[in-house]
Amino acid sequence: MTDEAADRSPALTEYAELHGCSCKVGQDDLDSLLADVGLSAPQADLQFGVGEDASARRIADDRSLVTTIDFFTPIVDDPYAFGRVAACNAASDAFATGAADDLTFLVVLGLPRAVTDAATEILEGIVDAVDDVGGVVGGGHTIMNPWPIAGGSVTATASPDHLLRTSDASPAERLYLTKPLGTQAAMGARRVRDGEFAETIADATPRPVQHVADEALGWMTTPNRDAMLAAREYATAATDVTGFGLLGQARVLAENADVGVELTHLPVIDGTLELSRLFGYGLEDGESAETSGGLLLSVPDSRTEAFEDALSTAGVFHREVGRVTDGSGAALVDPTIESIRE
Repeated sequence: MTDEAADRSPALTEYAELHGCSCKVGQDDLDSLLADVGLSAPQADLQFGVGEDASARRIADDRSLVTTIDFFTPIVDDPYAFGRVAACNAASDAFATGAADDLTFLVVLGLPRAVTDAATEILEGIVDAVDDVGGVVGGGHTIMNPWPIAGGSVTATASPDHLLRTSDASPAERLYLTKPLGTQAAMGARRVRDGEFAETIADATPRPVQHVADEALGWMTTPNRDAMLAAREYATAATDVTGFGLLGQARVLAENADVGVELTHLPVIDGTLELSRLFGYGLEDGESAETSGGLLLSVPDSRTEAFEDALSTAGVFHREVGRVTDGSGAALVDPTIESIRE
């Protein structure tokens, strides 16, 4: 370790073994857990719930209440940025269902004693991110915890006609993604600051690692609200891409809708493909975990032109990444890989 590294203050990511959405319980383990406690079946009092990104309950003829919770370990050392990413990621689960009105955020925050001074900046990041999407922070809960965690519980409302869920995708529809992939590889590289491996990482990508990481952070702190507002008139189904990765989230959509999914295109942040290969994250296989990723949207073929125009007008990044079939499961089918650079 260099003298500079020894002198610097402890970083948030050094207090967790897993970072960002990669700390989520695995997909198979989660499915088993839900089945064990009887939560794998639909519940009569909910429009939808377990198995979707959020739960929805009708509270009036023209209004549904959407509720979700999401928190995770730091993926970045800067406390303010950690707060923003955590808030964007939590709110995204509500946005993935089409809900954005009356958004209220209750903070979940846990920190080791050694880094409690970071609490103010983390909370400032959360408050600013929630304010950016027209929501309010209504309170929360803060604890001491060995691993830092941040996120929150989110409630929002929507017209029942605007609600989206994974189970409504149909064969012959096209799939779109509203952010490029690669956050796990970008931030993993950023966390390696010193030593021989840092030089190996720098040599692995044609771009400076800091530039790759900064772009990834920019995407992670971009809320999915504008994407949802532009898309919900045209999309039939939606989910957001997080810890299960693109392929894992496509599997959820395929299972819930009883359809097949073929992924044919992978937009990735320029430089992250090489970093993923170095770390073994599986980005080119659609398996790399994403934190605060984009929306995966299923759109009828007849509506794709209007859908693309709406997202372009709203300034929302989007790429067609695959299609829904009458088969089963999800798979990559000779995908093209596109490097995205801001």
